[in-house]
Amino acid sequence: MESSHTKDRVYSFNDDDNGDDVDDIPTLIDDLSKPTTSVVSKPIPVRKETICKIGEEVNKSDAKAVFTIDGEGFDVILSEDKGKIFWSPMSASGRKKSGRKLSGLLRGRRPSLAEKSVEDGIALSSLFGVHIKRRPLANTESGLCQGIVLSMIERKNENSLREKTIFMEHPSEELCTSWEERIMTYIKSFHRRPQTVKLFLQPYAGSKNGRTLFQRTIYPLFQHAGISVDASEIAHNEYVKQALAHLNFDDYDCIACMGGDGTVSQVVDALMNRSQKEKGVDFKTGASAAAAPLPLGIIPTGRINHVAFSLMGVADPITGVLHIIYGNYQPVDVCSIITPEKVCHWGFNCQYGFAGQVLTYLKRYKALGSKRIDASLIKALTKAKLRAYECEIEYIPVENQRKGEQIPCTTGCEICLEASRNDTITDLSTDIVQELDPLNQSFASNTSSVIDLPQDSPWKIVKGKYMNVGLFAIPGRTEMTPQGFSKYTHLSDGTVDLILVKETERKEFVRHLKRHSNSKNQNDFPFIEVIKAKEVRFRPRYPTGWNYNDHDFSEIRYQMEREGSKIQNHESMEVINDLEKANSISTLDISDDEEDDDSDNEDKEPKPQMLGPQYRRTFTEIEVERRRKIARKKEEKQKAREESKMLSIWNIDHQQVKTLELDFKVHHGLLAVCACGVSPHAEYEDVRATCLS
Repeated sequence: MESSHTKDRVYSFNDDDNGDDVDDIPTLIDDLSKPTTSVVSKPIPVRKETICKIGEEVNKSDAKAVFTIDGEGFDVILSEDKGKIFWSPMSASGRKKSGRKLSGLLRGRRPSLAEKSVEDGIALSSLFGVHIKRRPLANTESGLCQGIVLSMIERKNENSLREKTIFMEHPSEELCTSWEERIMTYIKSFHRRPQTVKLFLQPYAGSKNGRTLFQRTIYPLFQHAGISVDASEIAHNEYVKQALAHLNFDDYDCIACMGGDGTVSQVVDALMNRSQKEKGVDFKTGASAAAAPLPLGIIPTGRINHVAFSLMGVADPITGVLHIIYGNYQPVDVCSIITPEKVCHWGFNCQYGFAGQVLTYLKRYKALGSKRIDASLIKALTKAKLRAYECEIEYIPVENQRKGEQIPCTTGCEICLEASRNDTITDLSTDIVQELDPLNQSFASNTSSVIDLPQDSPWKIVKGKYMNVGLFAIPGRTEMTPQGFSKYTHLSDGTVDLILVKETERKEFVRHLKRHSNSKNQNDFPFIEVIKAKEVRFRPRYPTGWNYNDHDFSEIRYQMEREGSKIQNHESMEVINDLEKANSISTLDISDDEEDDDSDNEDKEPKPQMLGPQYRRTFTEIEVERRRKIARKKEEKQKAREESKMLSIWNIDHQQVKTLELDFKVHHGLLAVCACGVSPHAEYEDVRATCLS
């Protein structure tokens, strides 16, 4: 009878010599395809101490013991020099008595192909933790030792990861402790893996079970990996900002957040602002931004989770934790958002127009739960709410458009790697364009117009009516948009996709929205323009025919300011003429007599003011004043209604920003996120949007 060893394939982990894989996740390789693989048809001798794997000698520093795995005895050898744990069955026939093939290695999970990879051993680099399993006893605090549990990961699908445990039974407390210490020391030798993590927890994100999920699932994974976690619950909107402002970054290896897109936005904003403050970066002077000192880990528990979907391909909390534990870091472009008051915010995706209106209704229909997204889309698509918005956009286009624009960003993206190697993005943040008066421009045409500035200026201006304006530094994948709002946006190429949706018919705009949920290109329409840009300025515009009474306007004050500016300009021209006529500065009389007069006036005592009799208003004047106030309130309400039709709000990472005049600049690879990108083998299914059908 032919031995089973000639039929069964042998699988082993393929690890590079340097240990720097793309995502640090072991892959399976069929050893039968290698001509040098030794496959033996004879049974393995009983308890041969000098063999750890067939044909390999045991080193003196290796640890050896007998463990029970899945009810069968195994000779187990821990070889730190070779970075692997070997085991062989103790039965004389070389096969286990039961035919389950270590089905108990996956505790509580169905058998999979990955079980064959642990038939002869496991690589230490594939482990992320080890701990001793104990049975609780009444008379002891720690409990009775039952053995050690090895924790590793396996792929659930192309993007999802899950924990796989291997339980090796042994009653000796001393032996299990020694093995645990040696294995954990080897695991911690990987410098990329964090040892201490600062975690910000939002317990009310998504289904509002964040606290229970952290206690039962997330925290045990960190414990098994030997990672110290300092967790803090977010109490209010300013909590993250205040905590990171006084946090000592030297005490931690990673900053993590557990929540939805709002939590991620708060942590990114506070972390980047703290980095600029430490480096002394002042955006008012046009200085370049500083990179974040610590990587960011994301554990998604919200409803939309577009940042986690774009970086990991899935919004799974377990996958996010395992990326943090293994130290998989992905550089990501971040946009700095400057307000007119020079207040800096940070974000990934920004949209104005239709997306802002949808976000407004999302906040209003919060009581509808998961159905509020459909309700918000339906409300925003009604004829009374769907409209185009006048705006003026200045941008710096990318000089050399790269080839292969229709290539999505996946793990090991060549475009992102090339951009990282050739990072020669020039800082063009200085103001070389004067502010333009939108009231002096013509609004007769609804079509957009591009204005090329002088040759020495890299800026270009586009004006017109747009239904939606989007700036995407990441694809923005969600459950409703599997491939993203901008499926060809790359994570770390130093550019942002400026997508302009011009005014069009409602049915054409709905067609554009439907393509977000299928494999078609949603930007392949004549009314959509896609621009690769480095920096963008946005300004809203008001139509010239809009009439509104400004009650704060004073004709007397306006005329006085106008005359004052004329006098100042006249005096300036006189000084210039004197400078031209004079042969030298010494011939000019530069004494300031006005200042001397002012100093003399300051020394004088102020004259007492005479108070006259107070005037008492009549009932008619009081009534007229009251009616004026009522009319003014009506005009202000009418103004607010008109402004709501002409203006929208910004949707920045699904957070409302009511400041409209914003300046955007993309920074290449400024933030490292614990992720490895989307798998190139991921398959997407079309999602049916019931609200758009």
